[in-house]
Amino acid sequence: MPPPKVVQAPLLHHTLGTPQNEFVLLESKDPGQIPGASPRGVPLHLHRTEDEAWYVVEGTLRFQFGAEEFDVAQGAGVLLPRGTPHTFWNPTDRAVRYVLVVGPKTAGLLAALHGPTPPPPSALKEIYRSFDVELLE
Repeated sequence: MPPPKVVQAPLLHHTLGTPQNEFVLLESKDPGQIPGASPRGVPLHLHRTEDEAWYVVEGTLRFQFGAEEFDVAQGAGVLLPRGTPHTFWNPTDRAVRYVLVVGPKTAGLLAALHGPTPPPPSALKEIYRSFDVELLE
């Protein structure tokens, strides 16, 4: 008998899967940059054991993979091999919606970072490390 299927509707701000699954889908939305403010994004980091993929549903995401910086627009996807230093952010003042496909360790990291009680900045490096992710800044 096949296992039951799991449906998460809406996916926005929820996850489909858990750290016990082989991969997890997450949909996220960033409202856009505040004019005149410096760009916000995730800190520069690398995943030691897992790949990541993004699919841009609406808007544009800017990525930095190693020394290369590029934009990914609506309808496009990008695959990041493990071990690549990277960060990403919304470079515009318009909203961006994207689906992120991650492995179980990265899903655990995101849950730890965005749970009901965000960790203090002094704990971030160790939290990243505990999920096989190296924080580079």
